[in-house]
Amino acid sequence: MVASKLGQLSKQGLLILGIVSLIGGIKAASKFINVADAVMTQPQATSNAAVQSATEFFVCSEANDWQRPSQDQQQKQLANDERYSELLQDKDFQQLANQFWQHDVLSFTTYGLSARMEPINLSGLWSVTDDIWASCYSHDQGSAINDGTLAEAWLLHHHVVDLQWQDDHYVMVVEPDAQGMQVVQFTRRESEAELPLTVVTTQGVVVEHHDADW
Repeated sequence: MVASKLGQLSKQGLLILGIVSLIGGIKAASKFINVADAVMTQPQATSNAAVQSATEFFVCSEANDWQRPSQDQQQKQLANDERYSELLQDKDFQQLANQFWQHDVLSFTTYGLSARMEPINLSGLWSVTDDIWASCYSHDQGSAINDGTLAEAWLLHHHVVDLQWQDDHYVMVVEPDAQGMQVVQFTRRESEAELPLTVVTTQGVVVEHHDADW
């Protein structure tokens, strides 16, 4: 299986993570955004009885000038990485890679080395790897994610505007961008295995997100 093949390379990734953690630093570590007064755009009509409240979120990593690489650049990057060079022609791997490549929003409720390294590389975020590791996982964020108290969403070519808890799911309002990426972490209000998240633009267009846990 593709996952087991990638798992065999995780020990090497642990060494990489250790080096990154030593040289990394926390950026903007104390700025949770208060969106209590924000007005959100609903993806669909809701009843007057809908329970809605603001949810704190924190942008732990962002790169305003990031752009997704071209398909050719992505294939060259993967071919030069020993984790993937022998898997590029594997149909199961191609299917897995396409899920990360074709979505602009990825969501997570679990954390692990390979469970972040693969999404970073396969989504095209490899150029900002160091900042993501250093800014989002240097303290106890990974434990909080696995404990079910913290969730995470990656926004590619979008930036977050608002986050609300509505009845039994999160509604994240985003603004599309020609470039840029953000890693958004927020406190959970549920314990579902798959994050109950709806992402909608400020114009009311629903953005499909990929449950990136694996």
